[in-house]
Amino acid sequence: MSPPFARAPSLAQHLSRTLIPAVVVVWLVGTGLVTWFVDRQIQHNFDLELVESTHRQLYPALLDLQLRHRPDAAGAYLATDEHGEALEPQVMGAIPGDTQTEPLLMQLRDAQGGVLLRTPASPTAAFAVPLQAGFFNTPEYRVFSLYDESHRVWLQLADPLEERSEASERTLLGLVAVLLVMLPVLAWLIHWITRRELRTVRHLQQQITARSGSNLQPLNLAHMPLELRAVGDGVNQLLERLGEALNVERSLAANAAHELRTPLAEVRLRLHTALGQAQSRHADTETGEGCVPVAEVRAALQSLETLSHRTERLLQLSRAEGADGAHFARVDLVRLAEQVAQTFWQQTQAQKRLDWLAPETDAPVWVQGDIDGLAIVLRNLIDNALHHTDAQVELEVQPGARPALVVRDHGRGLTAAQLEQIQLRHARIDSQHVGYGLGMSIVRTLADKHGAELVFTSPPAGCAQGLEVRLVFPGAEGRAG
Repeated sequence: MSPPFARAPSLAQHLSRTLIPAVVVVWLVGTGLVTWFVDRQIQHNFDLELVESTHRQLYPALLDLQLRHRPDAAGAYLATDEHGEALEPQVMGAIPGDTQTEPLLMQLRDAQGGVLLRTPASPTAAFAVPLQAGFFNTPEYRVFSLYDESHRVWLQLADPLEERSEASERTLLGLVAVLLVMLPVLAWLIHWITRRELRTVRHLQQQITARSGSNLQPLNLAHMPLELRAVGDGVNQLLERLGEALNVERSLAANAAHELRTPLAEVRLRLHTALGQAQSRHADTETGEGCVPVAEVRAALQSLETLSHRTERLLQLSRAEGADGAHFARVDLVRLAEQVAQTFWQQTQAQKRLDWLAPETDAPVWVQGDIDGLAIVLRNLIDNALHHTDAQVELEVQPGARPALVVRDHGRGLTAAQLEQIQLRHARIDSQHVGYGLGMSIVRTLADKHGAELVFTSPPAGCAQGLEVRLVFPGAEGRAG
């Protein structure tokens, strides 16, 4: 038994619980990538600003150098005296027009690395970076070095790494805060869209719930997505098969009520008649009982025989309408026809009237089918022919690419209207004979199960009168076993 619906999570909740964590994971990965990219861009912008500042400060630094130092005979500026002792670095004054909001960390160094000039905010000791053009990092600074070949000096400008980190953190925290605010909105949006898009599922469920034994109309699948349309198609096919099964059940019940009502009533009437006649003829006996007339007893037995015959047909019809192709196997039509003919030859009324026309060769004629079902078909066709006419009845198997079972009689045959009527399900064309109602329904049902074609011809080819019924099979193997 399935759990109560109240305890089961809805499909919208299930999708939301699955999609939201997936979106959060994607969000985290995306946020990490964005953070990495933004940090790279911030560092790149800082580096560009550092390069621009270095080039912008080079000319003022060289003017200050020329005012404070004299070059040697070779024209180079040195940070040592004539005895080779290191000189104290000169502190640069304020540069006119400088718009820097933060103090510059700048050093002007000679070719040997000695510090010639420095800004007030820069350390006295030289930056611990090599004298090479480009960017270098120390534990505290990001340094850019620029060489001036005409004065043979190095200008180095530094950014504190701590300031860069603080700027990156402020930018990234603002970005992450915005994304965090959007995450609940995104989760709510996913849940809302999921519930909105699943309205078609609820609509399909309501249609299925509305179906019953009295309402097996196909589901309306218009404007449904492809996946639900496939489900709806499967449900419609199931409803169609269920409708067919219910029709079979109703048809069997209707046939049973119709076919059994008359024989039962006739049996009761004849038995009551026989009992009444016996009582009236022997009313003067001591017991009040007498002999039942033989004619009435025979009539009652005949009615019971008819009842038994129709009951057997109803059981055959039920079996035929419930059969499927799961038990199909190779069946030899020649051997099947011989066995069915043998059973009829054991009956007195069929010994001289049923002729078996064997094929010219002894080769088997194979088809795929249910041997019991095909035997029922053949017995019904022969039985109909024997009861419907007093003429000879022929049984034949026709081999070939499409083999056929043929039952042919030479009676009065059927008119064109009767031939058309006999194609209808449960049709009876002769109320005086048993069989053309249920019998043909059984034959047609089993023929459809085997994919065979039922062909009626009246009169048969080359005959003046009669009826020929051919059961033609598709795709037979037609080879000897």
